[in-house]
Amino acid sequence: MHAFEGRTVLTRYVAPTVPDGAWRAYFEEWPFARVPEDDPLYEITDLSDVAAAGAPVVTRTTFGKWGPELDAATGGAGELVLTGVATDCCVISTALAAADAGRHVLVVEDACAGSTPENHERALEIMRLYAPLIEVTTTAEVLASH
Repeated sequence: MHAFEGRTVLTRYVAPTVPDGAWRAYFEEWPFARVPEDDPLYEITDLSDVAAAGAPVVTRTTFGKWGPELDAATGGAGELVLTGVATDCCVISTALAAADAGRHVLVVEDACAGSTPENHERALEIMRLYAPLIEVTTTAEVLASH
């Protein structure tokens, strides 16, 4: 995290208070995730050094976190370095929307995790199709170039 000190933004998903549209069916299938925003399920863990440094947190009720809040939190940066979980859910949703908005997105494959190893790889393969808007890279490659 020190390589990106002062340039890190944390994101987190929380369930909508009142699910609408297709979200109703989602929460019927995954009821464990329909908890209040302050439930421990949504706590960001193992990032105390980043949180202590005052990294902003963007919270949304959508899997994809790209939008005006993340754009503002990143200062309108032309390039985003994206890590997180789950590769096959929040990461891919955020990467595709950010790329559509004209941002160059680097997805750090060894700093992401999917719902399963197979789903992680599938999501990475899909994102590779979006090159050069989205590039899949490694921690070592990012640290060497940033």
